[in-house]
Amino acid sequence: MATIFRLSSLLVMPFWALMLLLPRWRWTRRIMHSPFVSVAPAALYGVLVAPRLLEIWPALARPTLDGIALLLGSPAGATIAWIHFLAFDLFVGRWVYLDSQEKQISPWFTTPLLFLTLMLGPLGFLLYLTVRSALSLRVARDEDERDARETFDKRTKAANERPNAAQMTNKNMGSAVQSFRHTAGGLNRPLAILGGVMLVVLLGTMVGLIVDHRVITGVPAWLKPAKFAISISIYSFTFAWLLSFVENRPRLVRWTANLTVVSMVVEMAIIAVQAARGTTSHFNMTTTFNAVLWNMMGSFVILAWSMTLLLAIALIRQRMADQVFAWSLRLGVLVALVGMTLAFLMPRPTPAQLTALTMHTPTAVGAHSVGVPDGGPGLPIVGWSTVGGDLRAAHFLGLHALQVLPFLGWLLTRRRKFAFLNEKHRMALLWTAGLGYLGVVLLLLWQALRGQSIIHPDSATTAAAVALVTAVVLAVSATLGSAWSMQQWQTHSRH
Repeated sequence: MATIFRLSSLLVMPFWALMLLLPRWRWTRRIMHSPFVSVAPAALYGVLVAPRLLEIWPALARPTLDGIALLLGSPAGATIAWIHFLAFDLFVGRWVYLDSQEKQISPWFTTPLLFLTLMLGPLGFLLYLTVRSALSLRVARDEDERDARETFDKRTKAANERPNAAQMTNKNMGSAVQSFRHTAGGLNRPLAILGGVMLVVLLGTMVGLIVDHRVITGVPAWLKPAKFAISISIYSFTFAWLLSFVENRPRLVRWTANLTVVSMVVEMAIIAVQAARGTTSHFNMTTTFNAVLWNMMGSFVILAWSMTLLLAIALIRQRMADQVFAWSLRLGVLVALVGMTLAFLMPRPTPAQLTALTMHTPTAVGAHSVGVPDGGPGLPIVGWSTVGGDLRAAHFLGLHALQVLPFLGWLLTRRRKFAFLNEKHRMALLWTAGLGYLGVVLLLLWQALRGQSIIHPDSATTAAAVALVTAVVLAVSATLGSAWSMQQWQTHSRH
């Protein structure tokens, strides 16, 4: 049975390789058009199930958790289930590939979603349906843009017939309105309301910190809700501001905002409820109720991550006049996505929890810390471990790329302070900062995974940090030197 398990993947991997690596090859399209690509694993599944049908059928006819767990707990049951996954994941992946080809969706979007379908089945399929729905607005958007251009041309023609004073007023007002669009008044309403509500919740948690002296995993019970309230508030306002740059996609903006609000509300509600109950919200498997809340929170975190992915796709596709500022928004969201993805490492069982899984049901599955238990000595407020690794540092820094990199892009577009930099130099500085920022996030992750506290780096971590800083400084110096030399040459040419 072990041999069958190992070799079964070979029945589907060639087809996945074609879809992932050669999506535009004509033979890939011809092969995947055949409905028989899943026949081999399906046939193997039938060969394995047929002689065991009388044993399997009662568990499937009246399924119970214990019965299914017993069925899948044997080598034969696990192998059969694995082949089941292989067959149906390939069938779904084939549909995703063919549908994306029919709708002319770029492989740049489809390939990562196909990979998620291969690895996580329904999640990849769900994300593809979401992206498919968003991108299907492209034709309607193009039509709306054409209508808008025609309307603008008509209004411009009519405006040209008005007095000059009116024309100047309209021009000045138009500039003011354009600047105002991306300020607080133009924010997405559900997200702006959520950000404001979280500030009120923060005040409530402050009261809890004063009057409630209970301690959970070594910290005041209401400290975690307070940190998440301020974090969700900042994230909501930032997300709303970023969505304001997505034009001509009202349905995408509305759904992205609403689903983000739902996911954040559920996450905050669970954290507050568990704090009020005097127990942990993360990794808590002590009771069925606690496990359900933790799994529910994880599901909505994935939903929030998916909405951020949609925002990144929308910003990449959005045309903007200032390319430096546009890429500061895109890089900020992409690095934030990396930071959010790091949170998926936290629910992994620790070595001690894996040992407990073989003996009894563990009270917790997953941890923030690496090499030490959660709740030990930590930095003030953030709580990052001072005696072991902590994944929250990289996660935190990655998330705040949403604010840091767009702020840098805004600074670089202020021509009075950076008049000697042309667009090429500004773009080089932005990408240097973005890649350097990502490098710091990955460095903190590497440090944490080795069980090393952020305040106690070893020689390898220090050497990597010095190399990263040196590379960034050299790149910035080279860019500024090039810009200065060009300015001096231009000045000399004029004289």
